[in-house]
Amino acid sequence: MNIYIDESGSINNHIKNNKYFIIALVRTFDITAVKKAYKRFVSSNYSRLMELDQDKISPKTGRIVKEGGKMFKNGKFKELKGSQFDKEMKQKFVDFFAQKNSFEVYYIRIDNEKLTDKLCDNTARVFNYTLRLALEYFFNERYLPDEDCLLQLDERNEKTESVHFLENYLNTELFMNGTTVGKFIVEYFDSVDNNIVQIADVFANLYYSHMQTGGYNEELNKLKNSGILKDLFTFP
Repeated sequence: MNIYIDESGSINNHIKNNKYFIIALVRTFDITAVKKAYKRFVSSNYSRLMELDQDKISPKTGRIVKEGGKMFKNGKFKELKGSQFDKEMKQKFVDFFAQKNSFEVYYIRIDNEKLTDKLCDNTARVFNYTLRLALEYFFNERYLPDEDCLLQLDERNEKTESVHFLENYLNTELFMNGTTVGKFIVEYFDSVDNNIVQIADVFANLYYSHMQTGGYNEELNKLKNSGILKDLFTFP
């Protein structure tokens, strides 16, 4: 079993307009098919993606209000970033991938306003603990099969000295409490080098945007109706 993970937002209970932190899990059934779909999406929307990745300038002040250069470098495509998408591109993304049956999506939503200051002192601990609880829930609800699981995550929020912590933590906790007999393997990637982590990034940002604006009910319902969006785990 292969699961790709990325997130949107930040774990912080003191930032204004930061109510939620969202984690997206993309479980693939056919990695080759998903990667081919990724390439088709990028190629068919290349010009628009490049346009969306330009600096956004305030017409009143002339200042940059949103930096570009997240998806392209020196005119060459690097990676998909959901934070650079506008609503129309997110709709295109959902319409395109809702037709696929080679993966499914799970969400984790952390309510920052319910976190204590002590929890927020160690955001990696919150992330790892919540991921463990969510995986336990998805296994117990029979969404995930009881087999070995390779988790692939974006490395940017992971400190070098703790790269093996999550793997050991999941193997200890979920095996010892009888959730699964499968083994967890955790690998970290620069998202530039992992197409499906990028897909998880866009799905995370889609739901994060919905929690910020309430404007993506239609897209989320489309994913549910297609069978791609399976369930949501909330913490605390």
